[in-house]
Amino acid sequence: MIVVDETVNLRMSGDFAEQELRSLYDWLMRDLDALDYMDVRLQSRDPEPGEMGDVLDLIALVVTSTLQWPAFIETLSQWRKTRHHRPQVTIERKGTTVVVSEAESEFVVQILRALEDKE
Repeated sequence: MIVVDETVNLRMSGDFAEQELRSLYDWLMRDLDALDYMDVRLQSRDPEPGEMGDVLDLIALVVTSTLQWPAFIETLSQWRKTRHHRPQVTIERKGTTVVVSEAESEFVVQILRALEDKE
């Protein structure tokens, strides 16, 4: 097992980005297998002028095993299938960004593995 301690950020875009982030967060918190290899946190940003209160900005995952990428991507894929309009999810890792829109989960796993090999 490859043990790491890195943060991966998940962002949503669109009109309902904050609600979708909350939904994904709740989904991940119910996934007991996911919690074995990652710490899941919501992070907010300061409000823009005219906004009230903090705005949910991203989900930060502290990943402890890169061998769990396929399971994470499958969890993300399963969550997206429950959404009426499949939201676009941006995954940020070590300065590299992968955008998941209609991509197949196997394709995204290949991208993330390729990113791993660059290091």
